[in-house]
Amino acid sequence: MAGATQDSTVGGQTSDGGNTSTSTAAAPGGVGGDSGQSTTGRPPNPAANVKLSRVMQKVEGFGFSTAWGSVPTASTRDAFLSITKGAGLSIIRNRIPFREAPSNNDNFMGGGNYASTTVGTGSDAYKSFTLNWSNWDLAATKSLIAAIKGNPDYQVTTYFSTPWTPPNNSTSQWKLGVQDYVNAPEVGGYLDPTHYADYADLLADYALGFASNMGVPLAALSLQNEPNFKCSYESADWSATQMHDFLVVLNTEFAKKGVFSQLPNVTLMAPEANNFDETLILPTLQDSTLANLIGIVAGHQYEYGWANDPLSVPTPALTTSLGANKRIWMTEWSVEKFLGTAYTNDDIYPSLALAKAIHSNFTSYGLNAYIYWWTSALLNNGNPSKALWTLAQFSRFVRPGWSRVDTNIAPTTDVLLSAYVDATVSQTAIIVVNMGVSPRTFNLTLDTKTFGTVTAYRTSATENLMPLATVAGGSDTIPITVPSQSITTYTSPL
Repeated sequence: MAGATQDSTVGGQTSDGGNTSTSTAAAPGGVGGDSGQSTTGRPPNPAANVKLSRVMQKVEGFGFSTAWGSVPTASTRDAFLSITKGAGLSIIRNRIPFREAPSNNDNFMGGGNYASTTVGTGSDAYKSFTLNWSNWDLAATKSLIAAIKGNPDYQVTTYFSTPWTPPNNSTSQWKLGVQDYVNAPEVGGYLDPTHYADYADLLADYALGFASNMGVPLAALSLQNEPNFKCSYESADWSATQMHDFLVVLNTEFAKKGVFSQLPNVTLMAPEANNFDETLILPTLQDSTLANLIGIVAGHQYEYGWANDPLSVPTPALTTSLGANKRIWMTEWSVEKFLGTAYTNDDIYPSLALAKAIHSNFTSYGLNAYIYWWTSALLNNGNPSKALWTLAQFSRFVRPGWSRVDTNIAPTTDVLLSAYVDATVSQTAIIVVNMGVSPRTFNLTLDTKTFGTVTAYRTSATENLMPLATVAGGSDTIPITVPSQSITTYTSPL
């Protein structure tokens, strides 16, 4: 994928949320517009009832991928990572560089010789591999990690890794069914069962070596990027049976090598299917000896576009995973795949689609984390795009460890609403998306506490994470008006 390259004028707005909006300042009795108070002859405002007493799923964060060296530059890091000036993204997904195409060899596997030593004997034996942790892709991520660790305004809490293919070259042939072992050994095919133990040992070495080589702990290890998607770049195919059978072997090898005892906080992630689908992991979840291996069921959301209904969001089929209390992560999506020539990612229309997708994932599908695609997909001509500021309306204010609370998610026409609280229910962030072409007025009402001083931020066609005038608290209800086609976040101590 590549970032959008079309120009888009944004009407003099700031790109860092640094100026106060005058056009949408709060009027008496309201936030960001008309007062919304009912008068004689008018019905009372609709109400969005925020149920602080009904805590739903935990939110683990929002993030992006550094695959193929796509990291924010020094000039854009604040927009991605700052908790005071930017999106405050807290999760980073990196690519495990197993590609061995002759023209683009990642050289992670010791120059392709798969250097290893065998430890132990008989059924207790396992392989220990030599890995090149100075690989160019990992080096780019490592440089970003160093910048993050050196800046207290950046609070990335979670790092996880995804392979796009198992290692495979014309000599090793760890995969079967590859069309061209000589020129494109990284494309397609499936892992040879005779190499299941080798690959499990290799992934164990990656997990065990991550912290010491990258400088941060590994939170999760994915098994495969889009195992159900056939493409022309590095990839591998997995069936549900193959994934189950490989995990049987992985379970044994990880135990031999001490992964579970040395890394008790690392979880396995699967299947990261192209579309949000749990089919490939069902035999594993239904196997009592393996079900606990998988901590996160993840998927991508590229089935969600706007070819027919531009702002529709399909329902992921995750019933079994949710029933098994698995954490649900959306680990890749981008508006850029659907932009064409009509829009850039600096336009409000695709940004509304992004906002609706995030809203629906958290409110309807029990999502715990949302990870966008790579850096360039959130830039426009090298500058932070409206897509990034839309993501920021959630990510900057809903922090890792917060939880969603129950509310009526569609309080009035065209409006989508979700609400979140910190671990002590002493702060809230309420996010309101107006999909329509008219402003909407309604009340925000808390069930058990009162608002403190309310601060609001908005992204619209003419605003990017723009701070609005504050409103005094002291009541359990505030009337608000949200402009057409906008995303507004209301934050308040409780």
